[in-house]
Amino acid sequence: MIENTEDVPMKRNENIPLNFKERMNSKISLICSIAVLAVLCLFFHQLDYQIIQKPAIEAERKAKLEKEKAEKAARTPVVTTASVIAVGDNLYHQSLIDSGKNDSGEWNYDHIYQNVLDEIQSADIAMIDQETVFTTDHDAVSSYPSFATPTEVGDAIIKAGFDVVESATNHIDDYGYDYMAQTFEFWRTNYPDITLIGIHETEEDAASVKVREVNGIKIAFLDYTYGTNNSGAGEGKEYMIDIFDKAKVAASIQKAKEVSDCIVFVAHWGTEDETMPNEYEKQWAAFLLQQGVDVVIGGHPHVLQPYGIMSDDKGNEMVIFYSLGNFVSTQQQLSELLGGMGKFTIEKSVLNGESTVRILNPEIDPLVMHYNSETGEFGPYMLSDYTDELAAQHGVHNYIEESFTVESLKETYKKIMSMNVTPSTGTNLLEVSFDWDGSMLDKNGNYVEDTESITADQYYGALYEAQQAEEENSPEDDSGEDTEEEY
Repeated sequence: MIENTEDVPMKRNENIPLNFKERMNSKISLICSIAVLAVLCLFFHQLDYQIIQKPAIEAERKAKLEKEKAEKAARTPVVTTASVIAVGDNLYHQSLIDSGKNDSGEWNYDHIYQNVLDEIQSADIAMIDQETVFTTDHDAVSSYPSFATPTEVGDAIIKAGFDVVESATNHIDDYGYDYMAQTFEFWRTNYPDITLIGIHETEEDAASVKVREVNGIKIAFLDYTYGTNNSGAGEGKEYMIDIFDKAKVAASIQKAKEVSDCIVFVAHWGTEDETMPNEYEKQWAAFLLQQGVDVVIGGHPHVLQPYGIMSDDKGNEMVIFYSLGNFVSTQQQLSELLGGMGKFTIEKSVLNGESTVRILNPEIDPLVMHYNSETGEFGPYMLSDYTDELAAQHGVHNYIEESFTVESLKETYKKIMSMNVTPSTGTNLLEVSFDWDGSMLDKNGNYVEDTESITADQYYGALYEAQQAEEENSPEDDSGEDTEEEY
């Protein structure tokens, strides 16, 4: 009998979906394996780049940059600079000395320099000509004609910011050895780091060259005077004061060359109250140029003299300030109250181990020394900061009839700086010495006559005559035509 199968459900094949799952799982596994493999390949590639390739590339790039840097450095000098300012004579007359006393018995001179502190302290090196010796004994303090200045003045100039103190002057032996000894004691005990030049406590110090290093630049300082007012520090102590001597100066300069990059030479010379350099100054200037000095700073005339750049056919070049005049004083002429602050920059360039030095931007900024005993005001000003009101209150009006105004000070400065100083080729004054009244003597003690020097008045007189002659010899306008000036 045949059974009716229409109502009986067919049995599902369970194996079909299972086989499909297996195939799908197999595909997924394959894909995953491929993905993992790809990730691993990427990972190992990145790992290889980070660990091996990248450091190698970076090292190569760094080496290339360093090479380029080294090549550039070999072509580019290393440049450093040092700024220098210098002022003239720090000369304390009695009213200046009195200005530092108070009722309590304390002495202080900080107020003298307060109006120029910014200029002094902004420089890398500040130089001052300390004209006189110091004493700790207030009862022994004295002024013109023989000077002994209280040590508190020394305190004030250091507090103001001066680094180099010039002391080879005609007044340095006004009181002989004892006061010089007090001066040495003051500097050695209180300010051992200050560069004191021109005078020496020991023979060992006299044989050395004073050098200050600023910004990698070694600057040597030398300081010489034409002579002194007395006989020096005494027999056997001739080494204590540097006095012009051709052989000694040449030897000092040579020694300075061996230990420095630049030589600054301070010269106490010239004719007092004369704005034109004399023949002695000019002959020594030519000699210093030949010896290789970089900068000369002059003093002693108590008035300004011109400045400029000297050179010769051997390639030597030297900046010279013939005289910076007074810095602090109570002298009584307009020209004696018009001083100058010499400024310049020393530039050192080093290339492949070789160094060169240049003196940049030499100039003089005019100063005016102000004093008024009635108001108790004493101290220098930059002329650019000085006012007509201050000029009207100046104590110099008690002594002079000439105009003392800001404009007259400016005109005097321009007039001095307009003079053309003709260099000297002479050598006859390089071996002379000076007696007590300033007369020149040769090695045998015979008087030497200066026949070459001219004064500022003679210079201006000759200039005027030349101008007059030129006007007289100029052709007149014979055109016969009327002319009209156009503005």
